[in-house]
Formats: sequence, structure tokens, C-alpha cells
Amino acid sequence: MEEMNEEIKQKNSTISIVLIAVNMLLLLIFFNIGKASEDQQMVNIACMVWGATVLTGIYAFGYHGKGYRIAKWLFGILLLISIASIALVLYLAALGHAFKN
Repeated sequence: MEEMNEEIKQKNSTISIVLIAVNMLLLLIFFNIGKASEDQQMVNIACMVWGATVLTGIYAFGYHGKGYRIAKWLFGILLLISIASIALVLYLAALGHAFKN
């Protein structure tokens, strides 16, 4: 019975990874449709990184066990990257307002 639960858990984990990859591909397509200015492309990249962080976090903390430790490390790295990218976008927006006049 426990072996069957492990098989189901592994199958669900594989499906979750595929769904995360598909969602990231959809985010990539959505944020690159149309003509965007250079500033808007920076915001789009920050949104894609944030989306990857959220999806990886849900995956990392949705499954427990030693086999999913790499997902938690990946989530930590993506969290740092998303914080840095959002801070960069906010800094660039403030810099743009400073040179507005």
C-alpha cells in the first residue's frame, strides 16, 4: 500500500514539473507578445522571474521528503533573483522619475 502511494506521489511530482514548465512557457509567450519598450521588457522579465519563484515555491513546499530538497534550494535561489530583479525595476523607475524634469 505504501509502495503504491510512493508511485502515485512520484507520478504527481512529474506531472507538477511538466505543468510548471508549461506555465513558464506560457508566461514567456504572454510577456513577449506585442511591441514593448525597453522599460516594459524589464518589467516583463521581473514578472517572469516572480512567476517562476511562485510556481517553484508551491512545488517545493507541496511535496515533502529528501528527494525534493533540490526544489527548495532552487526556490531559494529564485527568491533571491526575484527580490533583486524587483528591486532593480523599482530603482530604475525611481531613477526615471528623477530625470523626468
